[in-house]
Amino acid sequence: MPWPGYILSKNGKKLTGHIGVMQHQSRTSTIVFINGFGDTYEIEAERIKGFAFEAQGRLFAFESKDLQHAHRFLRILHKNGPMELFVLTYDSGSSWAYTLQTLPSIQRSYWIRLQGEETMVKVSRWGFRRKLRRLLGPKASALAEKIGQKGYRFDDMPRIAEIYNHLLTPRPKPIEL
Repeated sequence: MPWPGYILSKNGKKLTGHIGVMQHQSRTSTIVFINGFGDTYEIEAERIKGFAFEAQGRLFAFESKDLQHAHRFLRILHKNGPMELFVLTYDSGSSWAYTLQTLPSIQRSYWIRLQGEETMVKVSRWGFRRKLRRLLGPKASALAEKIGQKGYRFDDMPRIAEIYNHLLTPRPKPIEL
């Protein structure tokens, strides 16, 4: 079942239509895009900036990224803050195909980019505590110490990013009268 949405081209143009199935192959991700005339296209991640669609009253936005020499569509969870957080979700099938309806899937990895860094860091269940403590420690040591405790585990990553962004976002100074 396709959902109403749009794709964002490399030159910043928004093309409206419907978003269908997304697939992950060995070197790229693809989506099915249906334009307003009903024409269907299978589009590789390296050809567009990203896409978004609305389903069940929620907006799902994805960005195209080159990760470890493979182009993938990553779902945007937090953007334009001290920590940008993306998630790569796929099923365990041989082609990693899934419809957008299955989000979030069981298997996922988070990708983090901290402010001032160019590269993204993969965070998965394996080594989560050690890696996240190392990443967050220099700027948010109190938060880093909580990683691994209840409420600060792998499944809580979106909340951890929200807390990190709140801690590191400068607050405006009060106006003195």
